[in-house]
Amino acid sequence: MLGRAATFPFFGLRKASELPKGLSKSATLSVAPFLRTSLSALLVALSYYAGSELGFFLKPAHTEIATFWPPSAILLAAFLLAPTRMWWVFLLMVLPAHLLVQLQDDTSLLTALGWFIANTCGALLGAACIRRLKKEKTLFDSLEGIIIFLTFGVLLPDLVKSFLSALATLQTGRESNYWMLWTTRLSSNFISNLILVPTIVIFWRNAISWLRSAKLARPFEAGALAVAIVGVSFLIFSGENQAGSIPTALYAPLPLLFWAAVRFGLGGLSASLLGVASVSIWFAIHGRGPVGPSATVHDMLVQRIVSIHSLLIVSGLPLMLVAALIAERRCSGETLRNTRGKLIFAQEQECHRIARELQEDITQRLTLMSVSVDELRAASNATATQPLNRLYNRISDAFNATLHLSNTIHPFMVEYLGLARALIRLCRDTGAESGLTINCSVEELPPDLPPDVSHRLFRVAQEALQNIIQSSDAKTAAVELRVGGGRMLLRIADDGIGVSSQRGESMGLAYMREQTLSLGGAFNVMSAPGRGMVIEASVLIKALT
Repeated sequence: MLGRAATFPFFGLRKASELPKGLSKSATLSVAPFLRTSLSALLVALSYYAGSELGFFLKPAHTEIATFWPPSAILLAAFLLAPTRMWWVFLLMVLPAHLLVQLQDDTSLLTALGWFIANTCGALLGAACIRRLKKEKTLFDSLEGIIIFLTFGVLLPDLVKSFLSALATLQTGRESNYWMLWTTRLSSNFISNLILVPTIVIFWRNAISWLRSAKLARPFEAGALAVAIVGVSFLIFSGENQAGSIPTALYAPLPLLFWAAVRFGLGGLSASLLGVASVSIWFAIHGRGPVGPSATVHDMLVQRIVSIHSLLIVSGLPLMLVAALIAERRCSGETLRNTRGKLIFAQEQECHRIARELQEDITQRLTLMSVSVDELRAASNATATQPLNRLYNRISDAFNATLHLSNTIHPFMVEYLGLARALIRLCRDTGAESGLTINCSVEELPPDLPPDVSHRLFRVAQEALQNIIQSSDAKTAAVELRVGGGRMLLRIADDGIGVSSQRGESMGLAYMREQTLSLGGAFNVMSAPGRGMVIEASVLIKALT
């Protein structure tokens, strides 16, 4: 909700050149943060009011039992998203919204203020502890962050809030069973914070970027998951179960929640839990859903609510940890891939520098030497001509070897010819030098292929052909580069000896794998003894452009 609120656009502000003469530019700059803070606080107050109304709407009639209480979770999410300097403004704006909701009934002002302290104290304490221990931007991206959130964002504030809230309710005389009040309010606050805070924080920060970067199939998968969650929850919780019969079908949403955690992370899991909670609580307050053995209607209602809260807690907690572990692994994998790419890029830059120096310095020196020797040959007698010819030939051999080494260190022909023509030339030259028959097939490639992609795929083909020549005993090989299905595929096959003790995971295969994985691609090796080897390196085209 907030944090981003500090960047809200304000259409009422004018440019400095259009301001009245008496209003300076510094005054304009001082007004803008005030407006941003005010609008952010107003948004929090409106959300708090709406959450309170929803909480009362989901409260069964003629009882103080809480089923779901969003206001405290909304306030905690706002504290996590906003700078700490804005917290006191939020509290000032939330107080009128709180009183407006609470005083609609016959609640006294003192009791309403007690509930306000209970609602805000826990959220304030939890947000302060989380800010002290963990940056809020990485709170839901690691297992450590989830543990901190569960401890200081769910357990600690809910214990404080439930104790104060139940005590304030007890003072009104509407309920006399403090233990029942504390238990139901604790589970209600626990579920609200557990579900709503990650949903609000994650979607506020990432919703726009998700929509921009999502593939076409992603929204359809999310829609199918949402329909399945709501449909299964409706079927499970809409039935009238007899006292003492808690069906095993109650856990039918678990596979869907696991799907949400694996495919959509903590944000998708929290939203799915919110769907299950909404449907189950709605049917619970209307007398449907699981219930244990009880003597009175009031006890049955309490047991229904506690059963639903227990189900959501038992399902949500481990799946949140699973989602955090998956997010942590993905983040580690992305970091490793970026590091791998940077290392390979640095290696290529160094190879480019050395190859360029060989071509522009060493070859020029050899050229000058050959010119000097040629001049000596022209001016010398017949006796000295033969040794000078040998020297000239050796200089020419050194010149050609230097050019070949330079092109091996860094394939300049990829820059000059492009990947497609460079592969064709590589196959032709390699076949001519080694006697290996190489069939090359290259399709038309995207015109905006990045240089690092061209160089790394060329390196894969170059290394693969060298491996075939050195250790496969192959007679023929095939190099194929094609584009299809949103991917670019480089495929090198040979008819050699295939996998053997001499052709295990060699340095060459490891080198090719690193070159491919640094592009976020996939590298596969398929082989069998005596049946040759097939190497495939594929890269997503979207990831390249």
